[in-house]
Amino acid sequence: MSESEAVTEPTLFDQTSREPAESPQATEALPQSEANTQSERKRLAEQLEALKRKELELRRALVMADHPELVGAIRAIEARAIAVSRAQAKLAQGFSKSEARRREVVDKKLVTLRDKRAELDTQIAALEGELAGLGAERLDTFESERKQALEQLVIALGTHVAALSAAGLDAVGLIPEIAGWLTEIEAISAQQRAPLSS
Repeated sequence: MSESEAVTEPTLFDQTSREPAESPQATEALPQSEANTQSERKRLAEQLEALKRKELELRRALVMADHPELVGAIRAIEARAIAVSRAQAKLAQGFSKSEARRREVVDKKLVTLRDKRAELDTQIAALEGELAGLGAERLDTFESERKQALEQLVIALGTHVAALSAAGLDAVGLIPEIAGWLTEIEAISAQQRAPLSS
């Protein structure tokens, strides 16, 4: 290499611009130049990290040379630290492509099933409401009729029980069904007598 070539050869620390005077072609090449700069920066950063790691290795080697009795301990700790770093790197990788695809498929199925479950829950609630109301009005009417009939039975018993007793007869003996309603008959009779006593 001649002296003139050595002078003109650009170096990493060269402060002068490597680019020629700006021209239309240079303006168009600017994005490519920026990409090259980023690539170079990344390469240099990686080299720096490698040098730092090498420095640490050499420092460890010096310590082990100065303290041979600690070589086993240092290597054991280093091995465990490497194992942690590897596990951490695997965690950082996340899911594999096949796992990620499978998760996406399963997640879509889960969303679909949850939507269907929500729809089914809505339908079930509607049917339960319909079932609860189905015939309820008719049954309420029958219940009201039964209550009125019981009240009329109480009035009839109250009216005729004395005559039956005088003849030595018992209403329950004559009409056995009344025995099943005695508790209700007594409650209604008490309610009917209450206003008279007040």
